[in-house]
Amino acid sequence: MNNIDQELEYSEEKPEKKAPVVKIIFCALVCFALLAAVIFSNVQQLQIVSEITEKQKEYTDLQSENVRMQTELAGKTSNKNVQEYAENVLGMHILNPSQVEYIQIQTDDVVEIPEEEKNIFVRIKTAFDEFVAYMRG
Repeated sequence: MNNIDQELEYSEEKPEKKAPVVKIIFCALVCFALLAAVIFSNVQQLQIVSEITEKQKEYTDLQSENVRMQTELAGKTSNKNVQEYAENVLGMHILNPSQVEYIQIQTDDVVEIPEEEKNIFVRIKTAFDEFVAYMRG
C-alpha cells in the first residue's frame, strides 16, 4: 500500500465528531438571549433619553415662564405704576411744599432707667464677686 491509501484508511478509521443537537440549540439560545439583552438595553436607553429630552423641554419652559413673570413683576413695581396706584386706588397725592410742616423737638431730654431692686442674695453674690476680682488684682 502506498502513502495515499494509508491516509485514506487512517481517515476512515477516525470518525468525524459532529456537534450534538443539544449544543447547537444551547448556543442558539445563548445568542438569542444576548441579542434580546442588547435590544432591551437599547430600548431602556431610548426611554431614558426621551425622559431627559422631556425634562429639558419642561425646564426650558419653566425658565421662560420665570423670565416672563420677572418682567411682569418689574413692570408692576415700577415707580410710575406705584404712583398711579397710590393716586387712583388709595387716593394719595404728591405733597406740595406748602403742605410740609416742621416741628421742633427738644433734644435735652434724657431717659433714665432706674436700677432694679436686687434681693439680698443677689447683693451678697455681687459683693463676693467684686471682692474676688479685687483680690486677683
